[in-house]
Amino acid sequence: MKSNAPGAVASLVCGIISIVFCWIPIAGLVLGIIAIVSANKAKATAAQSPERYEAGGVRVGGFICGIIGTVFSGVYHIFWLFITTAVTATSSSGY
Repeated sequence: MKSNAPGAVASLVCGIISIVFCWIPIAGLVLGIIAIVSANKAKATAAQSPERYEAGGVRVGGFICGIIGTVFSGVYHIFWLFITTAVTATSSSGY
């Protein structure tokens, strides 16, 4: 019976947490990147020992969740940077 490659479950957990915490500065971005890296390492391990480890499943879910968490975190940070810049520019112009 094949099992998940080492790092696959960690990738899924970090990916899900990165989506949940994408609104916290840096946390969502860092966890998303960790999820992507862990999924890639699990893919390489599964490729080296295909008779022992599964190639997909949990690893793919972690990779996708990591990408989504990273993108959401980046978009959220860009949005707040834009809002902060607009409010600062408006308040410093004297109006």
